[in-house]
Amino acid sequence: MASPVPSDDYVSLAFAINFQYQYVQFQNITQLSQYYVINQVAREQRDVNIDERKDERLVFYKAAADMLEMKGMNGVDCVKRAICEAAQYPMNEEGLVGEVIHILLTPDYGRSPFEENDPEWYDMMSPYIDAATAGRQMFNCASIYNNCPEGQGVLELISKLRDE
Repeated sequence: MASPVPSDDYVSLAFAINFQYQYVQFQNITQLSQYYVINQVAREQRDVNIDERKDERLVFYKAAADMLEMKGMNGVDCVKRAICEAAQYPMNEEGLVGEVIHILLTPDYGRSPFEENDPEWYDMMSPYIDAATAGRQMFNCASIYNNCPEGQGVLELISKLRDE
């Protein structure tokens, strides 16, 4: 885990924490099954599970917005701004944490164009998809979501956005 350290000298500084652990590397699935139950799931069951979980990302966005509201911020706008900025500056190649942030802040991640025909899902997610689209088109996210002022952006809490 790394966090930028502000510096007046424009020197790049970062505070880093590393957790190291050792684990047994499994050679095949039978060794893994000694420790974990591996369920055999039919395609129909997977489809049912996916349908039941279609609003998980929306639950995450609402929970994040509620948490930011408790901190005195405009939670909904700050979440949309984070989605917009994450679309402008993708972090999916910045290691495991970057990949997780990318997945969380990409509202349509993992959905195929065929799944977009679900009007209920699309209605719930359209404000967040619009934010991601604005970011991909390089609009100024801070001006679009101006109820989340400079310095209060979610990504500003953990990183510094800049053009190289």
